[in-house]
Amino acid sequence: MDGMEPVLYPLLRKDLVVQGPRYAIQLGEKMIDYNEEFRLFLSTRNPNPFIPPDASSIVMEVNFTTTGSGLRGQLLALTIQHEKPDLEEQKTKLLQQEEDKKIQLAKLEESLLETLATSQGNILENKDLIESLNQTKASSALIQESLAESHRLQSSLDQERNAYLPLAESASKMYFIISDLSKINNMYRFSLAAFLRLFQRALQSEQDSGNTDERIESLIYTLKHAVYEYVCRCLFKADQLMFALHFVRGMHPELFQENEWETFTGVIIGDPVRKSDSKRSLHDQIPSWIEQERVYAVASLKTSLPCLYQTLGFEDESLWHTFSQSSVCEQDFPSTIVKRISLFQQVLVVQALRPDRLQSAMALFACRALALNMVVNCL
Repeated sequence: MDGMEPVLYPLLRKDLVVQGPRYAIQLGEKMIDYNEEFRLFLSTRNPNPFIPPDASSIVMEVNFTTTGSGLRGQLLALTIQHEKPDLEEQKTKLLQQEEDKKIQLAKLEESLLETLATSQGNILENKDLIESLNQTKASSALIQESLAESHRLQSSLDQERNAYLPLAESASKMYFIISDLSKINNMYRFSLAAFLRLFQRALQSEQDSGNTDERIESLIYTLKHAVYEYVCRCLFKADQLMFALHFVRGMHPELFQENEWETFTGVIIGDPVRKSDSKRSLHDQIPSWIEQERVYAVASLKTSLPCLYQTLGFEDESLWHTFSQSSVCEQDFPSTIVKRISLFQQVLVVQALRPDRLQSAMALFACRALALNMVVNCL
């Protein structure tokens, strides 16, 4: 359903016609009996369906789309139920008590208004009324104090619950990362129910330490391992490396500096050739030890990421000799350079100089970034 059919309007408005002991409704050219238990549900996969203004007042829209904040709250509740069940129980009791107190307060206010409305004579001389008002006031004050104390206790409990928020945030992020795979291939669809099963399985892992921070780190690692392994089994082999990089970028955006990902994917292409330049002048800008077929790629890297290019020090041929000749160049970066560039910048260098080793460099990057020993094996 992506719109509202006009033929449904009489049904939605409940334009009923009484025909003796029964109700009927006009649908198109037919008069149809109407059952008072009838309910109509319209569903659509469109996250933003068009509902005309004249229909919006007679239709209730319910959005079941999973959102980041909603999923985060759900995962946090599951975590607390498993890790700190007493905490969740206290939270539930406090909320129930708070609702009961609010109901009592509302009833006292209604009783007070009713007493004032039905009182006769001079209010100041009505001792029973004054006594009733004093009791109501005292009860109201006690309830207000109870509510304030309940709020303080809830704040304290929320602080303990929020200690597990990093796990919920990481898990929520993982779900939306794997949900994006459907944009690559329509077959790659993963349900929320399947992800929640993985999450609960991760919570069942043994607790090695009583320290909360260490426990959270362990759970994040376990879940990351489980999600990666589960998804990899569902992908074509040609897409597994793509998913590894997508997973790294989603979970660790801090590993990518400005324009690096765009340069790697070709969204940003630094064009080092101007009208006044020739291939010869371009080659003069790049150190002579770099192979001729890689000159343009290196010059593009220089244009797109000048700070990185300056850090690499390509002018020193002896520094890069081992790298250029190595059969596993992704593991043979100059020691002085490795200390100054990031893991992903190493991939960019391999892409520019040694594209024959790019796939291995990407796998190694994913392995190091995710700290998962099975990444290389999975690829």
